[in-house]
Amino acid sequence: MRTVLILAIASLSLFACKSKTTAEITDNLPKDIALKPENNLNQQADQQQLSVLIKEIDSMAQRETCDGSANFAYTAIGAKPCGGPSSYIAYPKKIEAEILPKVQKFTEMQSAFNKKYKLMSDCSIVAEPTEIKCQDGKAVLVNGNSSVAQVQ
Repeated sequence: MRTVLILAIASLSLFACKSKTTAEITDNLPKDIALKPENNLNQQADQQQLSVLIKEIDSMAQRETCDGSANFAYTAIGAKPCGGPSSYIAYPKKIEAEILPKVQKFTEMQSAFNKKYKLMSDCSIVAEPTEIKCQDGKAVLVNGNSSVAQVQ
């Protein structure tokens, strides 16, 4: 009698479960708004604006040949989603008034981009350089543990 009862419960359990197809499961899931074509196009357009501005800043920073680190300075540039700069850039001191507003604009734009598209990052802190060295005519940022970071 006990065995019959166990078999009956097991049979009912098996027949009570109806398996769903993959299509049925995915149809019921919420749709990701990031996959909508118009949102993706907006993100690509915003990314393109950031790319154009960083290339302009890079070009300005590398206009001058590095013949002495005393002629160069560095500044934080960009914004990580968790906060803090995304990197540092070396630039000739004589174009400081021209380049720093562009760096600030890029940082603000990147911060807004991160918030708008709800981006995430590793939240690691980018170490501030301790000095600038000239190598092959280019300014190179060096941090305290002797690792070298190329200019943007």
